[in-house]
Amino acid sequence: MAELPRNNPKKAMLSAVIAGALTLGFAGMMAKSCAAPVKQQQEPANPALEMVDTLASRLVLGLDTDATLQYATPSGTIVTVSQSAPRRAYRSGGVTYISTPDGTFLCSTAAAPSPAPAKGRKPVTPAVKCQEGPGADTMSPTEAKAISAAFGGEFLAPEAALGRLATIAQGDGVRAGASKRGDAQCVSVTATGIRTEMACVNPAGLLAYFQGTTDAGKATELVLQYTTPSVSEEAFLPPSSPAPAASKK
Repeated sequence: MAELPRNNPKKAMLSAVIAGALTLGFAGMMAKSCAAPVKQQQEPANPALEMVDTLASRLVLGLDTDATLQYATPSGTIVTVSQSAPRRAYRSGGVTYISTPDGTFLCSTAAAPSPAPAKGRKPVTPAVKCQEGPGADTMSPTEAKAISAAFGGEFLAPEAALGRLATIAQGDGVRAGASKRGDAQCVSVTATGIRTEMACVNPAGLLAYFQGTTDAGKATELVLQYTTPSVSEEAFLPPSSPAPAASKK
């Protein structure tokens, strides 16, 4: 995960959405928002891509805010997302993925079962193993794939969800539609040989729902179950293994 150039927060978030699209092979989404030259060669209209672009613009605003979110996956796993631009953290069960300008961490706890503790003794806390990588201000395609893989292929970052729709919008026989899911604005896109995929962004600019394919190639459905407009500093600290118990003399 190579470190990327550091930009102002707004441009960094725009780059993050573009990076999500590049994860699945699409380049150029939101070019107008990234200060494209005044004189451009006229490109054929793509209504589906315009719809995805509009939804992505709303997501950009949400990515620039502090928030803690909880998503449910099809298997019932809950993934907690903490964001405070440009820092991001994802947690579920024994897995933690943290990305900040100072470093990237993928941590997991030992999954081996332990025998029941003796009466009067506390259960043994499993050890934590972390892999550390270079820091990053924005999400790279490699990182998006790593996040998806870390959570068993069922989860993907919000930026990658919009990137997925942008990729489909460039296919053959594209069809797109707009709808509402509660107070969230939704866009669904399909193309020849691809089932309909949909993403919804709520008024706060947060991904509220996604039904489609993750970066790991698995079909998934993400449902935003809880959100709060705050995040703790501890969310961006990697977990540590418990200190060894002092031996009795």
